[in-house]
Amino acid sequence: MNVTLKGFIHAEKEPWDEKVKYAIYPFNMQGTSRNTVLIRQQDIEVEVPDDFDIRPGLVDGLEKEKQRVTAEFQARLTELNAQIQNLLAIEHKPSEVAS
Repeated sequence: MNVTLKGFIHAEKEPWDEKVKYAIYPFNMQGTSRNTVLIRQQDIEVEVPDDFDIRPGLVDGLEKEKQRVTAEFQARLTELNAQIQNLLAIEHKPSEVAS
């Protein structure tokens, strides 16, 4: 199946870059940055396979998000456990031995 996308072709030049870069966005970026100029709007026709299934890509994105959230949770849990252990640590004070 063919899908038509509206594209906005821009030229971008950062002060530190020597070269102009070109990019296509789904909306007009001019005005969002002093370094971006709209060249023209262009409809782009893309052929999408008839059997295209978006679900594997969505599941992959969710799996990556799950890994990120799990890592953040584990790091915070480790931090909390360390704080608890510091508070529960018993300071060792040797008692005086009478001779």
